[in-house]
Amino acid sequence: MSQDTERMTVDLLDPLLYQSNPHDVWAWMRANEPVYRDEKNKLWGITRHADIMDVERRSSVFSSQGVYRAVLSPGESNMIAQDDPRHRQQRMLVQPQLTHAGVATRTAEVEALVAELVAEAVSLGEFDVIELLAGQLPARLTARLLGFPEEMWPQVKSWSERLMRTDMRERDPFIMNEFIDANREFLGAMMPILEEVTACPRNDFMSIWSHAEINGQKLPPEAIFHEVGLFIAGGAETTRTAISHGIRAFIDHPEQWEELATKPELIDSAVEEVLRWVTPLNNFFRMALTDDVVGGQAIAAGDRVILLYPSANRDESVFNDPFAFDIHRNPNPHLSFGFGTHLCIGANLARLVLTTMFRELSAQATGLSVVCEPDVEANIFARAVRSFQIRVTPR
Repeated sequence: MSQDTERMTVDLLDPLLYQSNPHDVWAWMRANEPVYRDEKNKLWGITRHADIMDVERRSSVFSSQGVYRAVLSPGESNMIAQDDPRHRQQRMLVQPQLTHAGVATRTAEVEALVAELVAEAVSLGEFDVIELLAGQLPARLTARLLGFPEEMWPQVKSWSERLMRTDMRERDPFIMNEFIDANREFLGAMMPILEEVTACPRNDFMSIWSHAEINGQKLPPEAIFHEVGLFIAGGAETTRTAISHGIRAFIDHPEQWEELATKPELIDSAVEEVLRWVTPLNNFFRMALTDDVVGGQAIAAGDRVILLYPSANRDESVFNDPFAFDIHRNPNPHLSFGFGTHLCIGANLARLVLTTMFRELSAQATGLSVVCEPDVEANIFARAVRSFQIRVTPR
């Protein structure tokens, strides 16, 4: 990143940029060049809340098909890599499990697991948030949801960590090899399970996909492989990021942590503020199918745009005092789950997990302090945390 007297020059595909959580950069763009041209990468950076909603709303103009990540993947067949109507057809196969009502059936399961993990962590007094809470909880739930044996959660966690680095795989041969290994490993674990659930279906996603048909055609194994990979990467890693950075935010605001403990009715607004403040995913990409205009800027057919969600969630025209962490914030129209037809399918489950985690942890622990700051990866896609050591006092 460089800045001269006229214009800030930013590489929107630089992993180190996102590692630094550059809200000063996003603020400059919103004020000076809200549809920012990154000439090096031939990208348009969309920074304002309204403009991101505009692009997300018009999915017939701005395509996701094979272009939703920094690295182009034209052969990828998971739901998020498709445009409607195919996207919606694939999404609806598992959507009933992830509606508000569908997720509510998992409340007791999530509460029991969170209570177990929080009790163990708090009893230690000092612990790694990733190891005991933020990494383990979503990996265990993702394993259950997909149909892997729950004892495989360490593998699910490892696959998730490596798959989330996909946008860097062309930059680093080691990351490329790890990405390939993760795909090979979870394919090897998936195939025998797929055979089992095809013969004898259970209440999990692999069972649903193995028996599903779209337009009279069964899903081929490679399509199921891509859907499983999407949920491993997106389901486990993003919730982990929200929990870890959310705890770090509360450490900086102990008065709000104590207020949450004494006023559990604040939990819903607290979780929404954590989601806004953290913004677990940095971006998604789209490609213009026709010439268009966004935020007054002409976009040519074939141009790619990058939707910068952390910037939208600090947009001064939408949020009062956007650089303040405030668990009372209302309304809070953050875009942490995206918007429009590609709104995150797991949003209801993520909210249940975050609500349960922060309610239980605030009830059980006080005096949170940092032992070792979060070790944040240099990752284009997510502000993933490798480790984060804290100290707490049991209530």
